[in-house]
Amino acid sequence: MEMTDDQISPYFIAIDDDRIDNMICSKIIQQVIPGVEVKTFTDPEDGLEFFQSSYLTNENKYGILFLDINMPTLTGWEVLERFKNFPDDFRKRLKIFILSSSVSPRDKELADNNPMVCDFIQKPLTTTYIKSILKNGEYNIVPSSQIKNS
Repeated sequence: MEMTDDQISPYFIAIDDDRIDNMICSKIIQQVIPGVEVKTFTDPEDGLEFFQSSYLTNENKYGILFLDINMPTLTGWEVLERFKNFPDDFRKRLKIFILSSSVSPRDKELADNNPMVCDFIQKPLTTTYIKSILKNGEYNIVPSSQIKNS
């Protein structure tokens, strides 16, 4: 679903227990879409609270979530389990990408077999990858005028 410039901008969200990885993710996204809002959370519970408090109530909010797997308080897999309790409409408006340093074939297989996960990305996130998902019709929720080409 492509959005027009006068609609609410999508959120980009990163949930990763490593502050530096969150900062890198945010900077990469903002290189591609200058000025876009990127929410980052080092505590997955805070990320879930964000979705419950400000996302579920607004049907015009679309988002792309970059979710780490290995976190000490709640794993990415546990976050995905919690998302199963959210309304179907919410899950349709959120595109989830696993962003992990894991090289485990099992993690890749779990991501590939989870219908909520769009892709498994090996860290670090790159501008090339961001541009590729934004140009993919299925994930095209950012007006093309906002995407920086260089």
